[in-house]
Amino acid sequence: MESPVVFEVVLCDGETQVIRGANAYVQEGPLTTFFSSPRSRAQIDSRSERLGSFRTADIRRIVRRDVEEVGLRAVPDGADDGYGHYVFGTGRS
Repeated sequence: MESPVVFEVVLCDGETQVIRGANAYVQEGPLTTFFSSPRSRAQIDSRSERLGSFRTADIRRIVRRDVEEVGLRAVPDGADDGYGHYVFGTGRS
């Protein structure tokens, strides 16, 4: 099961990387590494898997966000002309 959390890593050049499935991160020498643990907790152990690393000096900030469980639903794409044209989306603008 994938973690219900995503980490947004904002780099010094303004680029944003999104890390999905990570439970935790830790600094390892010159790198900050993101891990996924099958135990679904923010603890790194021998069963954790590395998902990605970034040079710590290049990171401006790390933001942890909860993933919203939003499914797709049919939303009318305009005035209903009787033909039932729908656009599938989350209903958000």
